[in-house]
Amino acid sequence: IPTYNEKDNIVDLLKEIERQLQYVAHEIIVVDDQSSDGTGLFVKRVYKDNPRIHCFIRSGHRDLGKSILYGFWKCKGDLIIGMDADFNHDPQVLSQLLQSIENSDLVIASRFITGGGMEDRYLYGASLLFNLILKLLFGFPIWDNTSCYYCIRRKTLLALYPSAIYYGYGEYHLRLVYKAQRKQLRIREVPVFYRKRRHGQSKSHLFIMFVTYLETALALRLGYQ
Repeated sequence: IPTYNEKDNIVDLLKEIERQLQYVAHEIIVVDDQSSDGTGLFVKRVYKDNPRIHCFIRSGHRDLGKSILYGFWKCKGDLIIGMDADFNHDPQVLSQLLQSIENSDLVIASRFITGGGMEDRYLYGASLLFNLILKLLFGFPIWDNTSCYYCIRRKTLLALYPSAIYYGYGEYHLRLVYKAQRKQLRIREVPVFYRKRRHGQSKSHLFIMFVTYLETALALRLGYQ
């Protein structure tokens, strides 16, 4: 779980994740990008005696993708789940991700299949249109190529060279899905409903994301990434 200024969300999220995974052996890796609100230090203090929850504060230039990569190298599990810290990614979907990975190589929590959706209707429409462009014009394999909520095996991700995937902002997920398709991996989608963030401000800027994601999609299509 990468964090930046998520102090008001993170403890509630970790409690819910722990509740959902109470019967499953697990560890939770939080990687904080030096939050100005002290998210990382807060998590370290609250969970200093919890052996399942580890928080790392990453130094250097803030970069969402590199924070996730940092967390990947720190974790020990055979299955990796990536998710955001703002409650867009419903922890109740965790069990379905874990069940579905048994017969898949990569499982994506999708807003755009039956049972999925978003509370923000404007953002839902814009995201759906963009994903249709990715699918129809750029050859992306699934309905939600910008989800960023997924489950994959460690050995599978290693074979995709994670250092070539995890950098930048959310466009890392485009690289993950596209490279999985090129490796002919079994990709499956399960439904998720995105609710609005509970606290704090979103770090996403829709127009900038649209341009950056299009540049990434074109680069992947042309074989430059």
